[in-house]
Amino acid sequence: MTVDIVIKNGLMVLPSGITQGSLVIDDGKIIGILKSSEPKADRIIDATGKVVLPGMIDMHVHLRDPGFPEREDFESGTRAAAAGGVTTVIDMPNTVPATVTLEAFNQKKAIADGKSLVDFGFIGGAGEVPQKDIIELAQAGATSFKSFLIARFKELAASDYTLLKHMELLAELDRPLLVHAENGDLVDKYMEEAVASGRTDPLAHCDFRPDIAEIEAVMRCITLAAETDCHLHICHMSAEGSVDILEWAQSTGQLVTGETSTNYLLFTRDAMVERGPYAKVDPPLRSKDDQLRLWEGLNDGTIDVLASDHAPYTKEEKERGFDNIFDAPSGGVVIETTLPLMLDAVNNDRISLERLVEVFSTNPAVMNGFYPMKGDLMLGSDADVVIADMDMPFHIKGENLQTIQKITPYEDMKGKGMPVMTLVRGKVVYEDGQVTGKPGYGVFQGPLE
Repeated sequence: MTVDIVIKNGLMVLPSGITQGSLVIDDGKIIGILKSSEPKADRIIDATGKVVLPGMIDMHVHLRDPGFPEREDFESGTRAAAAGGVTTVIDMPNTVPATVTLEAFNQKKAIADGKSLVDFGFIGGAGEVPQKDIIELAQAGATSFKSFLIARFKELAASDYTLLKHMELLAELDRPLLVHAENGDLVDKYMEEAVASGRTDPLAHCDFRPDIAEIEAVMRCITLAAETDCHLHICHMSAEGSVDILEWAQSTGQLVTGETSTNYLLFTRDAMVERGPYAKVDPPLRSKDDQLRLWEGLNDGTIDVLASDHAPYTKEEKERGFDNIFDAPSGGVVIETTLPLMLDAVNNDRISLERLVEVFSTNPAVMNGFYPMKGDLMLGSDADVVIADMDMPFHIKGENLQTIQKITPYEDMKGKGMPVMTLVRGKVVYEDGQVTGKPGYGVFQGPLE
């Protein structure tokens, strides 16, 4: 028997631990995990001295397609994903049109079908939208639903009443509810204070968007969700107090999970001084104490998911913030750099390789209904694989990124640990610095029945 690919001599990160051996791939699936005696293969990849990981699943990306293709589209965004060791992306609903109807869902799916180099899924919008639309989106394969507690997204922002009703429905549909948890009234009133103060410098974004806006909203969402059996997921957590509340809720047995990103793990508010609008995100960057609590929560299991929150804007849009930070949109180009930065964190003993796989692959796969086909290296699973060289240095330069926007909050950052090969369902889509995948190869992924 001759198989398609054997990846030999790598340090494989398996559910049972790290083991040296060979991964056998045929017809897009993992059919063997061996310590020796590999079968004949059309291609043998020697991973000596490298680690072999399941493909990363980035469950929080904004690929801007449809609506703002000048910022990003499914081709450029998934080229960057492939280069960054991400084999499945899950796109957020705030495109134009917003993903709140079956028609909008199908429109986005048709676009991604033709453009995506890696596998993809969609999150539906759950703001002030009729419940019949949520049911239709769930039936079409939306992996989860997103509600904002801030009002600038009209179709996606939910009142407390709507939030509770959607939680009840999503519990019945067995879909998680993701929330952007910030108190909209506090954010709006503090913005009025900022305007009155005349402050327009970068740190004003942090000073006039305090952590209490996040902490209160996290507590409110948890309180509402406790009245239902809904799986609540808190996106882009940034505040120490939010982690404390999440830990408490989990200790009571409530099904609530949390997520953070390299934005908050690697930057504090000082980055606003150093990098200006390029470091502007919502919620804002916070203190060193907040950052340390996030790392603690990520490592002890309180925070379950790492996601990039890739949210590109044009250089012109971001640079408005150098004159007035409030004129710049929040978000940045981060999908390609998340895994390298976290591999560097592994090298610096901030997180283990096994835990990184859990939060950036396994847990997102479970939460979105892909497991066990994705999220771990197991017999019968999709051959979504990343080979990484933990000793390879990197120097992040925006001009070298695969995205449309050649700007990044991580400009000039250096470290060690790089993906050198990415496979999606047994096909090499990135190898030795070159994207080899083709648009249209990516396949839509809905929750497994």
